[in-house]
Amino acid sequence: MKRLLTLIFSLCIFANLFASEAIDVYSLLYEQASTTQERLAVLKSIADQNIVGAGQLYATALSQLLQEFPSLKSTAERDAADQSARLLAQLLGNSKYSAAAGDLWKVVQSFSNPLVKADALIAMGKLRNLDYSEQIEKLLQGLNLKPTDDPESGEKIAYGAIIALEKYQQPSGYLPVFFAANGWYSKRIREQADRSLPFIIEDPETPLSEIIRSSSYSYDIKLLALQRMESSRAASEAKARVAVRALAEAWRASTMDVKQRVILSNSRKLAIDMIRRYKTNDTSVLPLFERSYKEGIDTEEKLNSVAALSSIGTDDAAKLLSNFLLALNAKRKSNNITQEDEQLVRAVIPALGATGKAVARPALQAIEYQEWNNYVKVLAQEALKQIGSNKD
Repeated sequence: MKRLLTLIFSLCIFANLFASEAIDVYSLLYEQASTTQERLAVLKSIADQNIVGAGQLYATALSQLLQEFPSLKSTAERDAADQSARLLAQLLGNSKYSAAAGDLWKVVQSFSNPLVKADALIAMGKLRNLDYSEQIEKLLQGLNLKPTDDPESGEKIAYGAIIALEKYQQPSGYLPVFFAANGWYSKRIREQADRSLPFIIEDPETPLSEIIRSSSYSYDIKLLALQRMESSRAASEAKARVAVRALAEAWRASTMDVKQRVILSNSRKLAIDMIRRYKTNDTSVLPLFERSYKEGIDTEEKLNSVAALSSIGTDDAAKLLSNFLLALNAKRKSNNITQEDEQLVRAVIPALGATGKAVARPALQAIEYQEWNNYVKVLAQEALKQIGSNKD
């Protein structure tokens, strides 16, 4: 061992000057090392020298380590093997030696140390050998389902898989990382998954729509998918399309559970607000807005629908708003107005004015002939001025 270390020390002096010669000598030293601990010492020296072009040497060393690993018995040998595997994974990843991806995956399968597995996964991500992306996705999916017998160990492996999938940047890796971001893991792991998602796909419309439309996922997961779409880097058009799907799904669902009804309402409110801000020409949203106005769980949902219809601003949207106002007028006439109605009439009137559509005039003009207070009547007059002589 002392002789080996002396040779390594001597070699360190010249390694940076003669990279190719150093690789040859290090390869020889590695072959001649008789124990796992000696080979680890050689690897540490190689790593310290940061030799360019040593990928083949690292790959050969890893292949030999995998062959020897099952026969290692002592704790010292096992520890040295773990350290060697971690170091080789880092060296191979940094050298981008893609041919080593298969052996790195064998490390994930063969070694029990979670840090070894994590480093091997991260290295595979750096290599981006697509032959193994599906295996890593399945690994993370399995970890997402439930805590392992040793949760801390499971988290370390999941971390490696998350980083790997971030670097792979394959659309199929998005959902496993999405579920990790909302899974059983500690805050550190969930936050890492959250940071990784934008690097996998900038526009996650397809995978998140899959969640929103599927009957396999709970209402709270669908809401999380919509929130993720809102915070993504996707274009406004994509966000609006996902919001339309989410609104339709939230109204298609039916439950008597109070908690679940609140979640569905929150989904509708977010979807409606996204449609208002990002715009859409999809006319299927109009009856959905009408339903939220008439059947929404609270005043906020109804007011959101009014604002969204005003933002759309088409004749059909203005007609719906006019119908809302005419219904409020009828309630005023029958002296059946609630406090919520008072809030709604103050929102519907300016919303109609903002559309600028002539179809809104009759409903606005009818305000003058009902027992509304002066503030409401002034709102109607201002809305009519906005419409002006518009004949559209």
